[in-house]
Amino acid sequence: MKLLAENTLRTADVDMDSLDPSYRRATLNMALTTLTAEKVLKTLPKGVSKSDISFVVATHFGEVNSTLEFLNTYHETKTPRPILFQNSLHNSTLGFASIQLGLTGPCMTVSCDRETVNAAHEMGKNLLTLTPYVLISIVDCVPDALTEHYLEKFPFLGEHLNEATSYLYARA
Repeated sequence: MKLLAENTLRTADVDMDSLDPSYRRATLNMALTTLTAEKVLKTLPKGVSKSDISFVVATHFGEVNSTLEFLNTYHETKTPRPILFQNSLHNSTLGFASIQLGLTGPCMTVSCDRETVNAAHEMGKNLLTLTPYVLISIVDCVPDALTEHYLEKFPFLGEHLNEATSYLYARA
């Protein structure tokens, strides 16, 4: 795999209220993933079809904020809110970013504890047998109140917590 571009954004770098209205229902994971991916995709040669780009989203814990909001709302109201449930799923970030970016190539979500980042890059290598380019995004955002707890329990998250990094690779 040949690295073409890389971009990282931290949660502190993004004001969700100032984003395009199409991000209205986006979570931090969704927004950071899409914004970093959008930036690296600008480095592609002109004329590359969106179907020639595979996409992997890697997250250790998925949509923690949405999951907590879904569970709290359900506990308080005894009424499940479908949009909160939908956004709590691991693949919701992939779906949102794929739609925003217009990507139509193969897409996968990877989540396997401390091996998540390595698994994402392995998946990317495999997907390069199907498409000439692969976009890999690694994202994990948690509420500020939980950041210290997550870092204590899962120290391997240190370099990835509350940020997204997108990498664009081409076949070597």
